[in-house]
Amino acid sequence: MTNPTKPASGGPNKGQQPKRPVSKGATRAAQSKKIVNQRQTPWGLIIAAIVIVALAVGVVGYAVHQNRSKADYANPAKIPGITHKSFPSGEHKTTVLSYAESPPIGGPHSPIWADCSGTVYPNQIANENAVHDLEHGAVWITYKPGLPSDQLDVLTKLASGQDYTILTPYAGLKTNVSLQAWGYQLFVDKATDSRVKRFIKALRLNQKNTPELGASCSNPAFKTTPSTPGHPTES
Repeated sequence: MTNPTKPASGGPNKGQQPKRPVSKGATRAAQSKKIVNQRQTPWGLIIAAIVIVALAVGVVGYAVHQNRSKADYANPAKIPGITHKSFPSGEHKTTVLSYAESPPIGGPHSPIWADCSGTVYPNQIANENAVHDLEHGAVWITYKPGLPSDQLDVLTKLASGQDYTILTPYAGLKTNVSLQAWGYQLFVDKATDSRVKRFIKALRLNQKNTPELGASCSNPAFKTTPSTPGHPTES
């Protein structure tokens, strides 16, 4: 006779222990452990940090490049085609002088400077007076007579009303345009050449290059009656 208290042999539960129900506490513990494991590697924060660092490096690199570019732009030695020569300053002569450079860029000169308060002279003036302007920190822009009017307009706008700048024609100029500062010179074929503005920016009132920085560039009497080549204003 079969024992009613025992399951029949060969049944589906033979040899198996009955499953115990999982407690709520165990479920919560497993979920908490899973969350902790997920938080151990905060990939989102890591990626965000990498992006921020990359952007910061890019910004710093760009700033360094910009500063270097500005420094190069303001450095006359970096202007392609420019020439430089050193001269003693303060040597005044009341005679007609000969210069190795044409136009001259330094050396002895008249004790009287040409008005260089952004003055545009329609005719060539004496070298001796213009060189004195360079000693005061002016940029002297010269052009070949007969320069096309559109190019002359460009030069006029660069010089007119700009203190420590003068513009004059210059006979025998080897190019259409040349620029002079104390000890520096640049020859170009076009007034629109980008080096023209760069020369002016770098060398007008250049603290390292101007022998008499702070000296006046105004001379109303000269502006009214300019000198002519071979006849410098002497007093």
